[in-house]
Amino acid sequence: MNNTKEEIYSSFTSLFGNVDNLISEMKLKSSEEILNGSVEEAQKLLSQIIPYQKFYEKLLDAKSAFDKISSVSKEEIEQVKEKIETLNQKEIDKKVKENNKDSDVTTQVNYRIPILKALIYLGGSSEEADVTEFVKKEMKNKLTDKDLTVPKGEDKEVWLSNMYFETATMIDEGLLTKGSSNKNWEIAQKGIDYLSKYAK
Repeated sequence: MNNTKEEIYSSFTSLFGNVDNLISEMKLKSSEEILNGSVEEAQKLLSQIIPYQKFYEKLLDAKSAFDKISSVSKEEIEQVKEKIETLNQKEIDKKVKENNKDSDVTTQVNYRIPILKALIYLGGSSEEADVTEFVKKEMKNKLTDKDLTVPKGEDKEVWLSNMYFETATMIDEGLLTKGSSNKNWEIAQKGIDYLSKYAK
């Protein structure tokens, strides 16, 4: 990294020198033309110098910008990256909530990644209660008011029923082991692969 910076600085120095020498030569030649009485030729040379001078000024601006970038520390870069990641996550949560508003209920597939994350966090397999607690915390900013209601004639909140439906689907797809039940869930290799591929 430092070698690359030094090479760029070296390129700037070389370019500054070359452009400066070219402008000086043209000015000198213009002066000679004036002394020789060739005012018209001198004016032509002076008009040709202007674009090079403007280029020189832009080059100074470019070097100044590069100096500013180079002075940024690794800590500052990491802080910016963290802010971007936080903003991205907030934007994702916002979009999920907006999508859920249309149906009032979080779609079943939204529980898939949280379930897999829970099982990895809990060591690969766990009791239903622990997985449920983890998933609820993971989904706290995404669940709608309707998700948290208990439909008439049922004993579970809507989100919990949908999570159980998703668990059954995941068993059918091989993401959870066949022996998984509402009491003890276990992640399969296919579930681990799925999580590593699609988790944010």
